[in-house]
Amino acid sequence: MSLADIWGRFFESFIVTIFVGLLWLKFLDSKVACAGPGLVVAVMVGALYFYWGWRRATRAAEAGESSEEGRS
Repeated sequence: MSLADIWGRFFESFIVTIFVGLLWLKFLDSKVACAGPGLVVAVMVGALYFYWGWRRATRAAEAGESSEEGRS
């Protein structure tokens, strides 16, 4: 994975975190007394999004390397 791919995945994860946080504030903040759980949930969703993208890219790179080795 190149640095540009990592940065792109990080930026997308940040946007997802903000989106989940805004959804929490819009729909669940009036039902839950404090915003603390919303922040934790938003950060966890963003971190999971980053992790899933990282694993997918790593598996794709490994599959690409193994298929190139078979061609030689």
